[in-house]
Amino acid sequence: MGGKTRGQIIQEIETHIASAGGNFSEWFLSVTDKPKHTLFRVHKLRTSGDAWIARKAIDDLQAWDVEEYFRTVRKTRGARGESTLDHIYVYAYKMKPHTTP
Repeated sequence: MGGKTRGQIIQEIETHIASAGGNFSEWFLSVTDKPKHTLFRVHKLRTSGDAWIARKAIDDLQAWDVEEYFRTVRKTRGARGESTLDHIYVYAYKMKPHTTP
């Protein structure tokens, strides 16, 4: 299955955040190669009740462009990580007391 473009991912994440609620600053967004592992093991999201989204980009450059857009323009939380070719999934989640950045 192919990935999505920068524009498609930005639109889908913005729509999701608008429907899930909260300000962009209440959301953490980054890039990974294993979205479910990262969300549920690393960031400690719960399988029910937590708002999150993950989208596969066409390539790592598109994924990192999305990350940079949200971090610099929308002011989501998250720090630029180390770029690798297999980091093509953009993910975001609404932060809660039990989640870890």
